[in-house]
Amino acid sequence: MLPYIYIFGFPVPMYALMAIVGFGVSLVVALKRAGVYGVKKQDLCFASAYMVIGIIIGSKLMYFITYIPKLIKNWDLFIAHPWEVIMIVFGGFVFYGGLIGGALGVIIYCKQFKLKVMPFADVIAPVIPLFHAFGRIGCFLGGCCYGIEYHGPLAVDYPYNELTPELNQVTRFPVQLMESGLNLILFVFLFMYSRKRRKSGQTLGIYLLCYTVIRTVTEIFRGDIVRGVYGGISTSQIISILLLPLGLWLIFRKSTSEEDKLL
Repeated sequence: MLPYIYIFGFPVPMYALMAIVGFGVSLVVALKRAGVYGVKKQDLCFASAYMVIGIIIGSKLMYFITYIPKLIKNWDLFIAHPWEVIMIVFGGFVFYGGLIGGALGVIIYCKQFKLKVMPFADVIAPVIPLFHAFGRIGCFLGGCCYGIEYHGPLAVDYPYNELTPELNQVTRFPVQLMESGLNLILFVFLFMYSRKRRKSGQTLGIYLLCYTVIRTVTEIFRGDIVRGVYGGISTSQIISILLLPLGLWLIFRKSTSEEDKLL
């Protein structure tokens, strides 16, 4: 576990650093593939700026939503220490919130400049799991999104962390690295698949189909419940179930000329 590194004496969070590096690498890969779908590199860069804003807002907002039940239960604490509680409930990120927010950012850019959305989606979709793989390594180093109690091969023994004191009480399953590896495999598959131009939206559909399955499975090995669990089903599993039909529709839909004009 390495939550921070020091650069010129200043602490730099490893999660943020890995996210920045992952985004930069992903953008470079996407720029090299932009021409396949007729997307101008300049537009992709500007759309990425909109996407970053959407990712930050969406991931923070979703984190807050998962905290609402706990916030209601501890309302007296909020009244007594409002600023400290606000810092906690907006202190983390939720991937699905970032995914939805980032998608809205790209859609807003495309609508603003009268561009088709689907070519951008097909360029960006293969590198989403690449960016996510870097992010999960950041989670592992930072000690967040940790796994269930586990005492088998590759079990992780975290040092004490005052922010999550329960983390080091038992050895844990390295679920962050598991998901990072699965995301890398998904990236390689989508990268190879999208070397030739495919049906509009199909690459994004395959990503959604594959990742919702990955996330549903990896959630079983998560040991933290901050993102919410309802009747044994986590918030992320609920979102996965809701996104699965969209992925199937994008893969198998029969596009019409009117749809192509809009998308």
